[in-house]
Amino acid sequence: MVAPASDTPLPAPVASETPTQIPSPIPTATPTPHPLQIEAMRAREYPGSDIVVEEVLDPGVNYSRYYVSYLSEGLKIYALMTVPNGEKPPSGWPVIIFNHGYIPPTVYRTTERYIAYVDLIARSGYIVFRSDYRGHDRSEGEPSGAYSNPGYTVDVLNAVASMKRHPDADPNRIGMWG
Repeated sequence: MVAPASDTPLPAPVASETPTQIPSPIPTATPTPHPLQIEAMRAREYPGSDIVVEEVLDPGVNYSRYYVSYLSEGLKIYALMTVPNGEKPPSGWPVIIFNHGYIPPTVYRTTERYIAYVDLIARSGYIVFRSDYRGHDRSEGEPSGAYSNPGYTVDVLNAVASMKRHPDADPNRIGMWG
């Protein structure tokens, strides 16, 4: 490139009649999260309810067993609940919310599945709370599956809220299995 001679004036900049405008972003609505996304699940409320003993079942080795119910979105949901025998700790017994896997609702029975697992956890000094989910066994509602509908997850979160109010449970020591 050849540099201009020192006595040659540089060309004057040409003024543009209108400045170049930068386009403004087009406002778009924030998409509604899918009902199963964590953000959507956190935005909901899970009040739970009192746990109602529907039937006293045969006891385990060192624990009592109950067929109980609680409310989830206005539906009566049934569950198996075990409570250790003996003196309750000052803060209550620790709790395991036991979430069963997929069993076709037409063959699922509350007291017939996962017996060895529930027994092992219950004998170790935990309240075990195994929800049936909606549409399973005698629980109200339609079985919706867990992949496209938040119903089962809502039932479990209402089970947690219900156990937090239970007089035998330690509300600060609730864990999940499954």
